[in-house]
Amino acid sequence: MKHMEHPQLAHDLPALGSCTLNLVDLIRQLINEKQYEGVALLFTSKSDAERNTMCLETVGMELYHDICLPNLTSEIHDSQLPLYTCAEELLYLIASHAPMEELLLELLEIIEENDSEYVFTSALRALQTVLLRMGNKKPRALEWSLNSIHTRLEKLPLPTFLKEGYDSKQERLLEQNAQIEKLLMFYITVELFYGPLLRDELSQLRPPDQVFFDTGMNRRNVMCCFLIHMLGKPLALLDLTIDERKTNSFTAQCARKLTEGATRCLVDPLRLLSVGEHRIRWNRRLNADKGVHEMSSNNIFLIEEKLPLESLAIYFYMVLVEEISFSSVPKVYSPVYIFEAGLYYANELLAHEESVLHYRAVLLVKRLLDNLFETDISAVSLELEVHKNFCISLCNIIGYSSQNQLRQTGVKVLRQYILKFDDEGKYLVLKNLLRTVAHNGISGYLAIMYKDVVSNALITTATELPTSFSGHDFRTIFLQYICRLPHGAKTDLIDHSDKVISSLNALRFFALKDQQNRTGLWDFMPEIEQQFLEPLRKGLDISVAHYKAELKRVENGLGAEAEAEERKTLELIDINIANATSESGNVDLEVGRLRKIEILNQNLCTFDLMRSILGRTEECVENTSRLCKVLQ
Repeated sequence: MKHMEHPQLAHDLPALGSCTLNLVDLIRQLINEKQYEGVALLFTSKSDAERNTMCLETVGMELYHDICLPNLTSEIHDSQLPLYTCAEELLYLIASHAPMEELLLELLEIIEENDSEYVFTSALRALQTVLLRMGNKKPRALEWSLNSIHTRLEKLPLPTFLKEGYDSKQERLLEQNAQIEKLLMFYITVELFYGPLLRDELSQLRPPDQVFFDTGMNRRNVMCCFLIHMLGKPLALLDLTIDERKTNSFTAQCARKLTEGATRCLVDPLRLLSVGEHRIRWNRRLNADKGVHEMSSNNIFLIEEKLPLESLAIYFYMVLVEEISFSSVPKVYSPVYIFEAGLYYANELLAHEESVLHYRAVLLVKRLLDNLFETDISAVSLELEVHKNFCISLCNIIGYSSQNQLRQTGVKVLRQYILKFDDEGKYLVLKNLLRTVAHNGISGYLAIMYKDVVSNALITTATELPTSFSGHDFRTIFLQYICRLPHGAKTDLIDHSDKVISSLNALRFFALKDQQNRTGLWDFMPEIEQQFLEPLRKGLDISVAHYKAELKRVENGLGAEAEAEERKTLELIDINIANATSESGNVDLEVGRLRKIEILNQNLCTFDLMRSILGRTEECVENTSRLCKVLQ
């Protein structure tokens, strides 16, 4: 506490009476006379500091209510900074000597309800002193304090674009946003608060009777849950990338500190890896009537309120992807175990709305797959529901996300994921995805993937192909999911163009490369002709004729009645192009007509492409079939 020598006050100190009312009255008088240095001298003078400090045990709370609380405000800070500083320094002295429980509750109320950043920082420093005094005997007090801090965090305003997503250029400007800057200052302030508490806890020796990891309510576990909880939203919505080649952002530094702090509590960073699976597969059946509540668990890490899965997922992202504390991971873990346990956290992130969390999930799965190296995943693992949920979520992201980088990375991870399975696993994943995925672009991609997998087997296998790539399984996936039009000749070929083109390319490939019928393709080629090729030819003829007629009608213009109807049609389809509306707000008919002509011509080009590939495919099928008959 800063102070100046005050000779007159030093002379009067020995004449002070009891250390109760006299001390309180004297401090009030000095405050009223703006003698703030005199207040400091009361607790620094060699002759009276010890006695006055001991008095704080009795009158500390009275001083808090009379002096500290009224003067620790934003208004006092801005207009009378010396008075604010005096009240702040007095609060720190009170925190060191006043009754702990009573002052703790007062400070928690300030932290949760006072909006001032200055007051928050002052209260936090005093709270730190109180908690250090309490030591390891009051884990609940620490828990209440950390909950109050997180409650305040949830009230901080955030820019709306964090939920909507941002590209790489916007990402570099995040920390220049005023609200994000305020958020990061909050994290930095909190780090100054929990740092000494964490060091104090880690300095404590483990009880001699503790053999296994203690998952109960103790100060270390409470601190660990808090640090991981702070890694979740909103911090998780910012750029968490750690780049050792350049100076890292404030966001990255905050995330690193939280991750390293949690790891120091756990020692083994992967100690909690099984929590996600435990929560999802073996979720406790809560029954309030029988007294079974979530908070009744003896394992603090299984309680969602204390340790949200979203936050735990970001912790493992920091450890496994950004490699913070990764060197502390024991070498005894099986890569397959880490992969399967990690999928639960990827699914948790994919279940959120924010595309930033989706990208974290995709990168996490990529790292989990990379860590498998040459290890294949057995098809038996697919019995776990987590694989199905992951595939569905990832395909939805690939098909419908507005973030181009996320979609591209998702496609690569999906391919890497499928190829990591053994032969039976690859077949099962592809078959089930082709059966369930509604996005035709993804279905087409999966068809090409199956073609690539079987092609690789044709090259690398000298004897019979695995059953997953030949015979009944090959027939099933080709007839039911690849070479199939959902509505026969009436199928909307524009909507299904990606799938149709991919299917034709796959069929043409095997017609050329499997002349020995190792897959069994030629055994059911007549069925492919009947259910796929023939309806496709008819569908193309019908579609081309329809689109050409429509094009001619639009190009030749319309009568007055037809023009009005056309205007309605354009308004309904809501063609979004520049200058497509007049000043009155109606659709510009001429601009709309030109756009419609452009779309019709594009669709006709798509039909021409499909006809060309269909013709080449039929030629390959016919030539190979003729060759097989000659060889027989």
